[in-house]
Amino acid sequence: MTYMKKEHILQLKENAKETRDKIVIMPYRQEDMEPHRHQFFELAYVTGGSVEHTLNGEKGILKEGDYFIVDYGIEHSYKNSKNLTLINCLFLPECIDETLSDCKMFDELLQVCFIRYYRRYFSRIKTPVNQIFHDDDKRVLALLLGMQEEYSKKQIGYEEIFRSRLMEILTLTMRKIFYQEAGKAQKAVQSEMILSAIGYFDRHYREHGLLEKFCREHHYSTQYISRKFHRETGMTVLEYVQRIRVEKSCELIAGSDYSIREIGLFVGYENMKYFSRVFQKLIHMSPGEYRKKVARR
Repeated sequence: MTYMKKEHILQLKENAKETRDKIVIMPYRQEDMEPHRHQFFELAYVTGGSVEHTLNGEKGILKEGDYFIVDYGIEHSYKNSKNLTLINCLFLPECIDETLSDCKMFDELLQVCFIRYYRRYFSRIKTPVNQIFHDDDKRVLALLLGMQEEYSKKQIGYEEIFRSRLMEILTLTMRKIFYQEAGKAQKAVQSEMILSAIGYFDRHYREHGLLEKFCREHHYSTQYISRKFHRETGMTVLEYVQRIRVEKSCELIAGSDYSIREIGLFVGYENMKYFSRVFQKLIHMSPGEYRKKVARR
């Protein structure tokens, strides 16, 4: 790759073998590179050397076995490169699913691709985009090398093999984050009182005034439980209940013929504008848009 001017925006066709390619994966000897952004997703894996790397304002040192995913429009750069070699996997969302041609957020791509698992396991964790990971067991490297070979030969079905192996890499990475976050949460939520509150909110999420009801039943002050809940979970009670309601509404949108209004009422929202606003905030699309995405699967 060449040394780019500051704020240069890269297009996939600049690196592709053919202009119609939605996938590019090949090894690079990477020199220093000024801050730049992409009009595609990038999965980069360090196969040798080291470099000072800045990703979305966060600086760090990359070494062999490290890998990261860069979202659309996110800035990153390389500095003081020392024999740095990479496998660069560049791809458009359409290579995962043709219906995602307008997708410009990695989180949205994950929600569509992992529809059966996202709500249950991944909706409360930080997604793998714009983070650095280390491939301890080399499973990610093995998958990338296989994808690289498929791309170099471009035999019949190579795009489907690429897609399935990329999905495996994403699953392994999401699993890594999930277990890390689960461990943190287990250490953070130490109070039996807050665990009891979480269970209560999970069971009664459709009701209103949950905090007041819980405190009245257990003889606590709302101010005390509010502070303690936020300190131990990192969320307010309202934020937690909103997540439960939206997750349940996603299940109903994906698995039933109920109208959006009926679903909103079922999960506890009488004001549909407010329901749509909360849904948009957490899922990054409206309930109607989410239904259309799911219907295309």
